[in-house]
Amino acid sequence: MTQTATIQSRKNLLHFLYFALLTGALLLPARLWAQEPAPKHIGFPVDWSSRHVLYVNAGSVEERVAAMRDPRFYFNWLQRTEPGITSRGRFFGRGPGEVPVPVSRRVRHFRVDWAMPLGTTFGMPVGESPAKYSFNLNTYSCANDFAVYTIGATPSATQANIIAFNNLYTGTASSSCPNGPQTPPTTDYTQPTVMWSYRAGTAASYLSPTLSLDGTKVSFIEDPTGSAAFFDVLTWVAGQGTSPTAPATPGSGGSSLTRLSYTTSTATGCNSSAANSNSSAYIDYGNDVAYIGADNGILYRIKPVFTGTPAVQYCITVNKNKKLTSPVYNESTNVVYVSDGFSVYAYSVGASSFTAAGSIAVASTSASDPIVLSPILDVLDGFVYVFSGADSTNTYSIVSQMNLALTSQATAQIGPTTNQFILDGDFDNVYYTKDPRSGSGTLYACGTQTGAATKPALYALSFSAPNGIMNSTPIMSDNVNINGSSNPAGTCSPLLDFYDGTNDRLFVGTGTYSATTGANLVTLWNTNTPLKSSSDTPTNSVSGYWGGTSAFTVDNINPTPQATSIYFGTLSAPSSGTTTPCGANQYCAVKLTQSGLQ
Repeated sequence: MTQTATIQSRKNLLHFLYFALLTGALLLPARLWAQEPAPKHIGFPVDWSSRHVLYVNAGSVEERVAAMRDPRFYFNWLQRTEPGITSRGRFFGRGPGEVPVPVSRRVRHFRVDWAMPLGTTFGMPVGESPAKYSFNLNTYSCANDFAVYTIGATPSATQANIIAFNNLYTGTASSSCPNGPQTPPTTDYTQPTVMWSYRAGTAASYLSPTLSLDGTKVSFIEDPTGSAAFFDVLTWVAGQGTSPTAPATPGSGGSSLTRLSYTTSTATGCNSSAANSNSSAYIDYGNDVAYIGADNGILYRIKPVFTGTPAVQYCITVNKNKKLTSPVYNESTNVVYVSDGFSVYAYSVGASSFTAAGSIAVASTSASDPIVLSPILDVLDGFVYVFSGADSTNTYSIVSQMNLALTSQATAQIGPTTNQFILDGDFDNVYYTKDPRSGSGTLYACGTQTGAATKPALYALSFSAPNGIMNSTPIMSDNVNINGSSNPAGTCSPLLDFYDGTNDRLFVGTGTYSATTGANLVTLWNTNTPLKSSSDTPTNSVSGYWGGTSAFTVDNINPTPQATSIYFGTLSAPSSGTTTPCGANQYCAVKLTQSGLQ
């Protein structure tokens, strides 16, 4: 058997196992895909958690089989197994008989393909990610693929707090989808379609949305000012709501909204009314469970999520009245990891309660919000990572790498401590494919500049064989070229690294969140060779993103025009009369094509 045939055979087997797991065709332990009915359709949801649970090319057969309980394992595998652009335009790998399509790799302009208004009040929140749904694993769909943005604005008759766009694969130079806003479609391919727009509930949504496997439902957080947060599940209907300023109200024509005031639950010990500043829901698809925190320092388990009426099963106090980050869940070990902003905690999940399984201190408790985003879980290498604006002495911003038991820790300094957010870094393709335990791979992080804690700089971190421990000295420090020629005060978005089958690329957004004086850039870096010099420069950049960018959500590998892109929101609306990519005074939802493929 040829190597190609062997790879395809393994791929076909993994397809079978995955769908068998979801449909119950395999008699695996009951906890794996317990009692819940299979989704009507299985697509490809990508949300904030897709980059917080990593499945690399490591681990024993037993560990990898255990990891397959999580659909993210399958999606991660598809994205990085035999990548290549094919004659049938598949997003993921190649099918039988397909051949690679030659694609010009010369660098082209890194451009805005579309930018849609979200309103003048607020947009996609700091550090949060849009959710993207691909209906078919093998190709794109103009009608059925969509991107969901939450909006941090109080919903009203003239303002949505959640919106979705389809006909995504449009752009100023070419298009694979019709321009939906115009009837009939014209050759003006500059905009997607508003698929739906809702004023859902009564409060703004400041955190990331998550999707069901069939794409028909969206969960998100409502956070009323000064009162208890809601965990919401929206069943949407296409065509309801026509813009961010003309939203529909769920509840008619097949749409519905279920709101759970989860911090006031009657479950034992769980009634402690609180807001939710930092904790997006993590979905355990196999058990139809959500894990979520709140500003009261309590971790909650909610079941069901998408197959019935959500309810709190049980909870545990992690650290009273501390703002919890988003949790992450290890399917292989049945353990949840979460941070209170200063330490990382692990909890075993039982039938009726959490059990403490470890904790480790990371940052000084005198620091201000040092850890705001979820831990990143590398399941098969056995590591947990967090990015912090302070170390234990409140002297340096750091990256911290821990083992799964939270009994050991390695740290690397990424500039002086700061009161600004230090958000997630990302790993290059070599980290996934060659394993840091072999001393391979690079982790990129955005820290602060030497002698300027209010300005961002890019760092590159390496790993040592044979255990994959992160080295304390960066291989690149204090690269300020992410911040434009004027190098103003500001900070970074979460970073995104994506391998397209030929080039490994790093995307970095910089801005100032609430002002218009920062760099307001997205820069693109080629990381085929690890960045090692502070004088290294980006391959390309694009400007005008007022306030900087939210976290990025990525499409996949496809030669079709506009079908390989990143999605994000802008973080500020400029002063009256100032033009943005989506109109005057607007917060924007943006799609950029990954340079070199289009």
